[in-house]
Amino acid sequence: MQRKNAARLSLWVVGILALVLSSQLGFAQQYGWEGEIRDAIEASRFSDAASALDALDVSGAEQTQKEWYYELMRRIKLEFPLSESEVKADLEKRGYDSSDAQMRDWESKRYLEMRPIDGARWYFKLAVNNLERLAPEIRATRPSGTSESRLNNCAEMIETSDGQGKLTLGQKNVFRGVAKVPANAVPAGETIRYWAPFPRESRARQQDVKLLSHNADVCKIAPKEDMQRCVYLEKTAVEDEETVFEFSFQTTSYAQYYSQEYLEKTVKPYDVNSDVYKEYTSEYLPHMIKTDAMKAWTDEIVGDETNPVKIVSKLFDAIDERFPWASSNEYGTMFCIPEYVIREGHGDCGMLTLTLVSALRCKGVPAKWQSGWVMNANGVCGMHDWGEVYYEGVGWVPVDMSYGLMTSDDPLTRNIYKSALDQYRLIVNDNIGCQFTPEKTSFRSEPVDFQRGEMEWTGGNIYFDKWSFRMTVEQDKLD
Repeated sequence: MQRKNAARLSLWVVGILALVLSSQLGFAQQYGWEGEIRDAIEASRFSDAASALDALDVSGAEQTQKEWYYELMRRIKLEFPLSESEVKADLEKRGYDSSDAQMRDWESKRYLEMRPIDGARWYFKLAVNNLERLAPEIRATRPSGTSESRLNNCAEMIETSDGQGKLTLGQKNVFRGVAKVPANAVPAGETIRYWAPFPRESRARQQDVKLLSHNADVCKIAPKEDMQRCVYLEKTAVEDEETVFEFSFQTTSYAQYYSQEYLEKTVKPYDVNSDVYKEYTSEYLPHMIKTDAMKAWTDEIVGDETNPVKIVSKLFDAIDERFPWASSNEYGTMFCIPEYVIREGHGDCGMLTLTLVSALRCKGVPAKWQSGWVMNANGVCGMHDWGEVYYEGVGWVPVDMSYGLMTSDDPLTRNIYKSALDQYRLIVNDNIGCQFTPEKTSFRSEPVDFQRGEMEWTGGNIYFDKWSFRMTVEQDKLD
């Protein structure tokens, strides 16, 4: 544990200040007044930011941007709703030290997430849950390690594969999604527009995509080319009645495993002039970054290594060791996700993936985002993000950064998610922040990822706190 904490401290010393500053200096603000607003919001001086916004006399696109910053502060407050007394009570209920000194210590180490909004201490809605995952003295007392079911599935992936990307462990899936908008959340007679998640058809790991049913008045499936793919649904709000969207679709999903040995023997030097190389080693701001600080951090980890397979392995190991998984703020409340991960010392699946993708692009290794849902054998689904790495001579190879290293003495099992993906996936996205078909006209609730879907009416966006979503799945293994 001391080695891990020392590594994290070393990382902060090398890169944290430069990375934080890069957020303020880069990512080209559209308008000259945005720097002041962003500085105030980053510093949790929301009253100052609001006063500066109130004083702005702008119109058109600038007015829309102004409205976004008001909305951003509202969303951040939703993420940090807990007072200090509420957190103290929760700590005491769970049997932990709730003294001021202990809380300040946890806060300084980024184990207990707090924002001093306008001078008052407000805590992340899952702050104590994350504390249990992050504070070494608490984490050491709790169960850890890879579950037996996941280890068994890893062993089965390796056993049934040729180590060269052969598709195995196929299964038929029928997904059922239900989104609910409370009665009178939208005036009666208004149309509720819902962009619901729908499977991509970009990888052999996911086949036989078909919409099976829906209960909407209007239904349109987005083109296969859309990188964040949806099925678009409309329903009319009825007075005093809950609006319920129901839909189902099918896929066939497969596991895919590439051995590290096969990749090291097979990969060729990159064609640096190819479209794939140029696109997937470039910045995609603001969350796939190649700042000087990020480059220096990756150089520290990778050293003189030039083999892309070994570069991926080194960065994967470093991120797995230094940044434990923890629940995150909504992505739409962050200016730059990899910077958040490095500053706070933790991240969820998508945040760790974006950190890995940024790091790989800095080292000239093409990498991309992929996300959607993960399922288990009991039909339970959860939102999840992972990625892919492009190897010349092989193609796109999956990688799951947040699954990390498996707790196994077998090196094949331990390293499997550096170059494999199990069959329990639903692929919805192949990039972040993409336009929908049809286009959404209001602010997105999630401007980065797309998993629960998006809603709006003529009055604007319907944020996540105003509706609910649940996904379930029925699975049948192929013979």
